[in-house]
Amino acid sequence: MTATKAPGAMTREMRMVHTALRREFGLMPKLITGVAEGDTARAALVAGHLELVSTILHHHHHAEDLEIWPHLLDRCPADVAPLVHGMERHHERIAFLGVDLTEAVAAWRSEPDPVHRDAVLAVLDPLITVLYEHLGAEEDYVLPLIEQHITAAEWNTMAAQAAAALPAEKLPLVLGIMMYEGDPGAVQDTLGNLPAEARDTLAELAPRLYADLAETLHGTRTPPKESAHAR
Repeated sequence: MTATKAPGAMTREMRMVHTALRREFGLMPKLITGVAEGDTARAALVAGHLELVSTILHHHHHAEDLEIWPHLLDRCPADVAPLVHGMERHHERIAFLGVDLTEAVAAWRSEPDPVHRDAVLAVLDPLITVLYEHLGAEEDYVLPLIEQHITAAEWNTMAAQAAAALPAEKLPLVLGIMMYEGDPGAVQDTLGNLPAEARDTLAELAPRLYADLAETLHGTRTPPKESAHAR
């Protein structure tokens, strides 16, 4: 991993993750409502993707809780503390809704009928709302603080922790999810953190895996981008 980062590099990397999360969660209600009653195979496919994206979000936030918020509270002026604590409260709210979503999705996956579908959507809607609010506030107010007060080593530790918590076999797909709309500089920085012997292979494999998944989920290898359905 790089010992230093160019100005704005951490901002680009964070925005790449955020854009992917907004896109995947934003597309989810249409996927869920498109599952026909009783179609357990399709419900399992959609539920599995929702579970993966939720897992990405959970570990991304957990890594921030460990490696970002404590450093900002230590190093920033006291008047920044309410902002940081607001970010932490968003994380708590999202985690709380995530537990309810996991339960609702499990029931719908087993019995994909309108009642269970609507139960999933009833949790997903407020989760998406608070998630979009959180990501927007983080980009507007927290990223400048991160660029100023977080070191490259601390940032890389956070990213490594989030990646290490994901199933190893899913990492190429997760990389493809991130790369789809990623800033070219952020994509190159992310690829640069990979082992040299795997870099070229993953640069080709990751986008293909995401395109394959998108075709199965959405019927197209180029699903709508985040800006097309931002709330």
